[in-house]
Amino acid sequence: MPVESWIKPDEAPEMAASATAMIDAALTGSGLARDTYWAAVRKGYNTPYNAPPPRKRAAGDGVLTIAVSAESVPVSLIAQAAAGDLHAS
Repeated sequence: MPVESWIKPDEAPEMAASATAMIDAALTGSGLARDTYWAAVRKGYNTPYNAPPPRKRAAGDGVLTIAVSAESVPVSLIAQAAAGDLHAS
């Protein structure tokens, strides 16, 4: 991993040790293990800032289509529906 330009290469190990000590000091009273802390950091880093846009649904996805031909419906049901006498049971 490249060292930032404002950090001299010989200062990097000392800064890393200092950062490690600061993180360990912060974790001491929190009850978090070092692995748990870094797992949370990775999760936060890898989580997008905004929710992803909703996926486009495929044509016909979640839509039920029932095709009924006039020949398959009894005439008595058609007459009842037309008269308003057809009720769901």
